[in-house]
Parts: sequence; C-alpha cells; structure tokens
Amino acid sequence: MSKESILTSVGIDIGTTTTKLVISYLTLSNVMPGSRIPRIEISNKSLFYASDVRFTPFIDRETIDEVAVRKMISEEYEKAGISPEKIDTGAIIITGESAKKENAEKLVHALAEFSGDFVVATAGPELESIIAGKGSGAEEISRKERCICANVDIGGGTTNIAYYDNGVCIGNACLEVGGRLIEIDLLSHKAKYLAKASRMISEILPCSMILSFSPEAQKQGIEKILAQMVKSVDEVLFSESPSDITRALTVNNDLPKVLPQKIVFSGGVSKYIYQKSINDWWIHGDVGPLLAEAYKNGRAYHTFEVAPGAETIHATVMGAGIHTVNVSGSTVTVKKDCLPIRNIPVVIPEIKNGHYDWIDPSKRFLDSLHNCVALGIPVQDKLDFQSVDELTEMIARQLPQIPSSPKVVVMEQDVAKVIGQGIRKRLGDIDLVCIDGIRAFSGDYIDIGKALSYAEALPVVVKTLIFNGGASF
Repeated sequence: MSKESILTSVGIDIGTTTTKLVISYLTLSNVMPGSRIPRIEISNKSLFYASDVRFTPFIDRETIDEVAVRKMISEEYEKAGISPEKIDTGAIIITGESAKKENAEKLVHALAEFSGDFVVATAGPELESIIAGKGSGAEEISRKERCICANVDIGGGTTNIAYYDNGVCIGNACLEVGGRLIEIDLLSHKAKYLAKASRMISEILPCSMILSFSPEAQKQGIEKILAQMVKSVDEVLFSESPSDITRALTVNNDLPKVLPQKIVFSGGVSKYIYQKSINDWWIHGDVGPLLAEAYKNGRAYHTFEVAPGAETIHATVMGAGIHTVNVSGSTVTVKKDCLPIRNIPVVIPEIKNGHYDWIDPSKRFLDSLHNCVALGIPVQDKLDFQSVDELTEMIARQLPQIPSSPKVVVMEQDVAKVIGQGIRKRLGDIDLVCIDGIRAFSGDYIDIGKALSYAEALPVVVKTLIFNGGASF
C-alpha cells in the first residue's frame, strides 16, 4: 500500500455577480502509521489552478444562462489543462441571489454531473457562510489564536456571517445585503435597477433622491441605503434586537449571543474594504465599492480587530474546492456497488421510552425526491462490547422497517466496521453503507463517493441544499 494518495478537487462558485473555479490537490495520508487500524485524513491541500473572475451570465433577471455557464466551465477546464474525467471530487455551490433563480436547482445538479465523477451540488446560505469562513482563513485564525473569529462574506446579493470558536463553526447568519442590489448604468451613472431589499429601504427612509438627475444627490441616496444595510448587519453581529428593516433583510440567523474578538471580510466587496478608496465608484456597474465604504464606517469594523483574510473574492470557491470533502476511513462496512450515492437526507432518531426511533422521521423524507435516507447515530457514551452489541441490535431492528435502499448508517465514532458486520450477521448480505468519522446533523444531506484505492477510504461531503429562498431539495 502506498503511503499517500492524491485527489484532484474542483470548486465552482456561481454567484450573484461572478462565477469562479479553482482546482486543487488533496493529499490523503495515514496519520496513524503502524496501527492495526489506519486513520486516513487529508494531510495537505494545494491550489493547482484558479480561474479569472467572470461575470455570471443571465438570460434575464430570473434565469441563469445554463449554456453559457457550461461553456464557461469547459473553457476553464481547458485552460487548466485537465478534463472532467480527471476530477475526483469537489463541489459546485450556487450562492446569493443566484440560488433563487428559476432554473438554479436544475442547473447546479446538471453542472455537478458534468464537472467530474464525484462533484456535488450545494446551495444554501448556511453552507455558504461556513465554507466562506474556511476559504477566507477565519476558521484557521480562530484555531491558531484560540479566539472567536467572525467571517463576513459580502457578495452581490447577500452578506453571510459565520462565527468560529477555536476552529469550530458555532453559528451563522445571512442577510440580503450585497453590492449588486443596486445596479448602475456604466455610461450615464444613473441607477437602473433596485432589488427588492434596496427598494424597501429607499421607501422607508425615504430616499427618493436616488432617482434624481443630480449625480451627487443620487450618490447620497445610495449611501443612506447602504448605511442602513450595514447597520442591520451590525445589529446581527452585536446580538441586538432587530429593527423592522433588519428582520426584513434577514434570511437566517442562528449566531450565538457572543462577541467575536476578530473579524475577517471576504467576498467580492471585501476587496474594497482592505484597499484604499477608489475614485470610480461605479466601475462594476453596481454599488460594491460604496458598500465597502459603508462597512468601513460601521461599528463592527471599528470595534473588532480586523484580520486580513487568506482569500477575499475567492474565499467561497476555495472553501468549496478544498474544505468541503471529508474522508471516512478504514473502519467502514460498504457494499461497493451501492456507490456513489448523492443527496441523501440525514435522519436523527427521536427518543421514545429511552429507545431510538428513526421510522417516523424517515417517512418525512421518503417521497418522490428522496428514495433513500441516512440514519445518523448520536455519539455514544459507552463503546464497550455490550453497548455496541445493543446499539447494533437496535439499528438492525429499525433498518427493515425503512423502505429505502441501500441502507445507510452514518456515525461520528470509529465503530462503523463492527456495527456493519453485526448488522449483516443479523440481516444477511444486504445493500449496506455504514460509515464513520463523519459529523452530521438532522437536516444535512450527504454524498458518498466510490471507495478510494488508498486504504479503502471514502470521500464524503456533508452539505445543505436550499433553493428558491427556502425549498429543500
């Protein structure tokens, strides 16, 4: 057996304003050499190729141009000198306002199949927040400096926030605050489009001068709208009671009521936070540079220590390409011809009379979209022989009552092999995928790839899939 194996991973971010692609190499190593049970982990991540930042093509305001996006990705693969067949894993994430477009769900799944053997489709503000914080370096800062570090990822349509405490994400939030919510004509410098969030604020303040023929009056009106947007982000960051405007702008908020010590800005707008002000405010045909100025005038910028990010505009795509893949190692039980499997909802058991019950939660997912579920096993206090045997017996009683195939069991603790063997002893040679080393929660979705040649490890992605402002796939 070789000591290391290399995976080629792609990350593609289809955003409100721009689309980006990165290709990276992930090194798999046995971090417990000499042990009877090897432990396979991703030991190194290196960037191979990063595309230019390209504008996301739209047919109209409600429809992404699928043909143009596919052509764009093909061109980037060609520039990188690599074909989709050479891609082992990775993720496509559709972010911000793009995730709300009519054909977003169809597009991202089609592109995932087109882009490589085990490239998964992801969407949703929760995951976007988390992987942006990984890609920007906020997660690493919190781990190395043992602090709470906030990542504020500012894109074209949304601002995504994630808190990391000692390397662990402890909460995230998303608001409709972005640089593309007001569009500017490049020739006349007049506002030509206000998104719903911008219109709402302009009517409340009011900012009728935004439609004035005076360029200076228009700029003042836009600045008032953006200042209010940043004020709403500050209310969330400081755990304050939200105003009516903040409630209207908030997509989700499960941040803990703590204050971070450090803050990192990422996303396309963050470029103008870290550099000096520019003279041409309308250079991109939107209000991104002015929104950056509003953030620099906000409370968070002047209260928390602003740390430089490892990535700014590429934070989300780097997170998608490098930080989404987990590895379930050698302590697994898998019938290989069942893989790969995609978009499997994780079901956490209900506790009834001291016993686990997966049946009722599973029925809520077994519909026309999902013909399989993954049973998530809570962390066990005891892992002695008797406790593991009793847990295996309980799972084996539940599995035949859930009409899905293959039977998928997901654990965090490294006992999937013994539990899988125990299930087969009780139920026979069923189609079974029993994996461990994976932390998943109810409402998550998982993709499990084919076994890697190195130590029978499996690539696993834990993700969210939320389109059209809240419909789960």
